[in-house]
Amino acid sequence: MKETVLRTDSLTKSYQGANALHDVSIALEAGKIYGLIGQNGAGKTTLMRLVAGLGFPSGGRIELFGRTGEKALQVERKRLGCMIEYPGLTPNMTAKDNLKLHRLLRGIPNAEAEQELLEFVGLADTGKKKVKNFSLGMKQRLGIAVALLGNPELLILDEPINGLDPLGVVEIRRLLKELCEEQQMTILISSHNLPELYQTATDYIIIHQGEVRQTLTQARLEERCKRHILIGCNQPERLAAVLESKLNTSRFDVMPNHTVKLYDYLDDKEKVSRVLYENGIIVTNLSGEGDTLEDYFISAIGGDGNV
Repeated sequence: MKETVLRTDSLTKSYQGANALHDVSIALEAGKIYGLIGQNGAGKTTLMRLVAGLGFPSGGRIELFGRTGEKALQVERKRLGCMIEYPGLTPNMTAKDNLKLHRLLRGIPNAEAEQELLEFVGLADTGKKKVKNFSLGMKQRLGIAVALLGNPELLILDEPINGLDPLGVVEIRRLLKELCEEQQMTILISSHNLPELYQTATDYIIIHQGEVRQTLTQARLEERCKRHILIGCNQPERLAAVLESKLNTSRFDVMPNHTVKLYDYLDDKEKVSRVLYENGIIVTNLSGEGDTLEDYFISAIGGDGNV
């Protein structure tokens, strides 16, 4: 069983009587990449800030590496690397000088790490160029390098691919997967780029209006989003019986809204329609479907009206 790196129990944060987070309970295991999905204002950054010690919760509990309590958390946060909201960079310094400054501030003795990290994030050739002249994507890369100082066991990244061109996005994806697979680093990453997150994360946390709506693995997400025939009728139980007895399949799910997702006969909807008609099933919808992560996210937070 993998170590639980981070656990929150009923974590709540209020501002002037309004909850930015409400009863948030999550558990992050070592060696996984968790995609934190939510709209602006959903509570993603607030959650990250509380875990990183950049704010205090109004209620609930944070546990890091099996320890809790403010003094213990201060010690354990030395095992974290964070880039939250914007990279904390000094614009009139070079990339290497920025890394050196943050290394010294954090008391990290390994000077060789500066060049190694610059190479790792693709900024080794920036030389004397000052950060104020960097593109947004270059600043994001440098922010990640700063977060990686000290070889953290838990890396927290808030919108790390913001401003990156397509090649930069692919490179950051490769970097994060390498950290996770080779160093067993746990990563919590938020992003509005859901297709990219789908290619990066191993697990997902969906947050909406300060509350966690769902947590699920990549395998579970793929199962819920896979191609299917969506069938609507007013007798889903009878429809299920016909599918089993006449079409010889049990590969279907009856959904809470009384529709049925059929995972067989994807290329033969006419046969499905004919068999249902012959057995007296009145069909109100029969269509080929397959959710994207965006579709699933919209469904999980309650539909288009909440976007």
